[in-house]
Amino acid sequence: MMKGENMRKIINLFILTTLILTAIPVMSSVIVIRNGKIMTPTQGVLSQATLLIKDSKIQAVGPHIDIPDHAWIIDAQGCVLTPGLIDSHSHLGLGPSGGITEDNEMSNPVTPQLRIIDSIHPEGVEPHRLSFQDAVAQGVTTIIARPGSGNVIGGQSAALKLSGKTVDDMILKFPCDMKMAMGRKSYYGNKGMMPVTKMGTAYLVRKTMLEVQEYQNAWERYREKAKNDPTAKPPKKNLKKEAMLKVLKQEIPVHIHASPADDIMTAVRLGDEFDFYRLSIGHGVEAYKITEELAKRDVFVVVGPQMITFDDKGHLINLADYLHKHGVEVNIMTDADVVQQEFLRFQAAIAVKYGMDPLEALKAITINPARLIGKEDQIGSLEAGKDADLVIFDGDPFSLQTSVIKVFINGKEVYTHEGKNE
Repeated sequence: MMKGENMRKIINLFILTTLILTAIPVMSSVIVIRNGKIMTPTQGVLSQATLLIKDSKIQAVGPHIDIPDHAWIIDAQGCVLTPGLIDSHSHLGLGPSGGITEDNEMSNPVTPQLRIIDSIHPEGVEPHRLSFQDAVAQGVTTIIARPGSGNVIGGQSAALKLSGKTVDDMILKFPCDMKMAMGRKSYYGNKGMMPVTKMGTAYLVRKTMLEVQEYQNAWERYREKAKNDPTAKPPKKNLKKEAMLKVLKQEIPVHIHASPADDIMTAVRLGDEFDFYRLSIGHGVEAYKITEELAKRDVFVVVGPQMITFDDKGHLINLADYLHKHGVEVNIMTDADVVQQEFLRFQAAIAVKYGMDPLEALKAITINPARLIGKEDQIGSLEAGKDADLVIFDGDPFSLQTSVIKVFINGKEVYTHEGKNE
């Protein structure tokens, strides 16, 4: 009897020990990834290096790091570590095919009061219910979700981490900028409304900014008067103008959709007139023609989904690389679902294929987008103190043959390649 009871105790102890040992990777708040090649990218490339995560933050990165007891150790021999990839222009989650159904209000050409977070389905929408998961499985950890370009002023964008049950869980920064768009707006012309021409589009931006300036002045006059007159009546609140006050006060950047060089220069001109904060141009296909104007103003260009163009003589222009080499800070985007969200690294791979330095291409989908939204101290590179958003690849991140092995967001494993669990 005693023998059987002792045997049961031994078996139970063995089972308990096995469960505890199995659970260590899940329960441990300390994760060590060692022996990998780390593309930081702000501090270059580290070979055979170690990265230590505690809770949600990166604690240390380098060749010689003390490994705490009870850490979950991942051997990344032969692998490449990068920061989580950031897409700085996406419509992920806005509808069944790239946000066509929900990212353009189209009831009015000027809608700055609209907020993109009120239109995102974080669980995905049929027939693309797995779009968020697909993006994470290819290393995309953060997106800047934007309203579309059907309106002159489309609304407020948001930076979202691709982990969480609700949009509120996912918000990294909101609003992160105001989305505008240059060019002709034939939709409104068909309705007999302004704008029809490029001139009309630019006029509406100027008109809106001047109205907002007057709105601000009216509130300042009221506050001054109210100091001595308790009966003073405040101006009527206006959600449209309240949203644009963030632009006027330089509280948020401005992102403008523009591809032809003349539209880009109109955007730049508006930026000069109203002192837009951290102006960025989306798409920028002909930005290579005016790099000097862009560089001297520190205008960002978010390249994509078109990565390659040809000049008037038929010479191939590698847009991201050309702009970078001429002093313009570059981001690379998918414009998802125009190019599906999970293909962000392959967008950058096109730039690498045609001559862009791989580390610079990595910056264009990591630290540069982080800088664009003012979050470079939190995401975009593998440095101590930053959020533990990272990707482990089994080879060159810009190779079609390379697979993603693991993805972490805020120090939590959110994806593991089936059959490649550590």
